[in-house]
Amino acid sequence: MTRPSKKLAPQSVGPAATPTATPRRRPGRPPVISSDALLAFAREVFLEKGIRATTGDVAARAGVAEGTLFHRFGSKDALFRAAMQFDPARTPVALANIAERAGKGELRATLIEVGTGMLAIGRVALPVMMMSWSNPAGDYSLDKLGARPSGYKRAVLNLRGFFAREIELGRLTSHHAPEALARIFIGSLHHFCMTELFLPGVSGFALTPDQFVTELVDVLLHGAAPRTSSSL
Repeated sequence: MTRPSKKLAPQSVGPAATPTATPRRRPGRPPVISSDALLAFAREVFLEKGIRATTGDVAARAGVAEGTLFHRFGSKDALFRAAMQFDPARTPVALANIAERAGKGELRATLIEVGTGMLAIGRVALPVMMMSWSNPAGDYSLDKLGARPSGYKRAVLNLRGFFAREIELGRLTSHHAPEALARIFIGSLHHFCMTELFLPGVSGFALTPDQFVTELVDVLLHGAAPRTSSSL
């Protein structure tokens, strides 16, 4: 005799499983920050404080632990080069495409813009590089730099090409060698940086960096401008 089959009671469908809550960040845990953001903070600090800026200053500005900087970049030198986009083997950004700007826009405004950019980086780069040059074991010692392509040489040549083109276009007199103009321009900016480095806080110097660049450009153009030109 066949037993009647038992009816299975319908199974109730329970509520959907509650998703696991994201664990809260532990107190004191450093926030996650991108390397690009760290470099932006580092650039601000380096431009404000120069060589006297520390990794602690950068960490405080970015709101991270100082160890985060060393974990991402390895050293203060490496952090500086990344933040300022500075590499001795590469042409400085301000002069990378300077020759292409010849004949375009107001010459005085172009030179002031370029000079201001070079001075801003040079005031920080020069002391950092001097420390690197003095370390024989470092990647940027003078001996090792001599075997690499020179960004500094290309900078001079690029600026020389810029002045040569301006002379061809008649916006500068042909009485002066374009290389002399390039060396005067770069050398004067270099001297300003050296003065700040070796004579910090010394009274008697009245010009601010911006004023110095403007005066330099005006003196340079006054001596090199065609006497009948009004296009500067």
